[in-house]
Amino acid sequence: MPDSDGTPAPAGHPHVLAALVARETGAEVEAVHDPDTGRWTLEWTDGETVEGVERAVRAAGPEAARGLRHGLHCRRRLSESAVALGAVRLATSTDGSGPRPHVDAAAVEAFWRDVRLPSQLTEREALLVYGLIYQVHDDRRRNEAEPEQICHLVRQAGLATILLRRPEALTPAELLTARYAGSHGHPAWRYCLVPMDDARLVQAVHADRTATADHLKAALTLTAALPDTREVVTSRLRARLRRSG
Repeated sequence: MPDSDGTPAPAGHPHVLAALVARETGAEVEAVHDPDTGRWTLEWTDGETVEGVERAVRAAGPEAARGLRHGLHCRRRLSESAVALGAVRLATSTDGSGPRPHVDAAAVEAFWRDVRLPSQLTEREALLVYGLIYQVHDDRRRNEAEPEQICHLVRQAGLATILLRRPEALTPAELLTARYAGSHGHPAWRYCLVPMDDARLVQAVHADRTATADHLKAALTLTAALPDTREVVTSRLRARLRRSG
């Protein structure tokens, strides 16, 4: 890449390094100059890790590597989707027995530090990621979401409110937990999507005279994997389901 006077820029010039790293990694890398500090930073979104980009710079030769030693920085920005997926995976990384995982922008950054992006996501994760981003956009009345805004939504509102918009995605245990978690003191559902114990759910439906056919079916599905369920409980659930028509 030539300088403004037309002469070729040296191999260690940030713009040259940005083009080189872009070729090596497939990322859209920018060389950004801070006029206040005089510092150059290579920036890109998702894609290769910072370590991977620094490795590519060092592999370009001694002159390129010298740039890193003399203050050239590398910074990977996270897309909204990457932030939301990281927040979801952090929040759901618990079985509910301990404190809630801490979810903020720094924790998400650390979560992805050694991972090349994008990361493969499940159908459910895709629902949650889309729902989180949509909600932040809607709340802020703008088509962009800052990392901390996404994390704040996960911390304050929880993931259950997002998942419940698609009830067809709920497992039988989750369907019942959504009904009983509040009255049974189970906040891990709201924030971390940790369902209640299957046996407790079956008992909750058995004691709930207003349970719908869907709740009765879900409870009976759970009893199939609970050999210790009393036969009288199962029989009554089946009878109630038949009466519900």
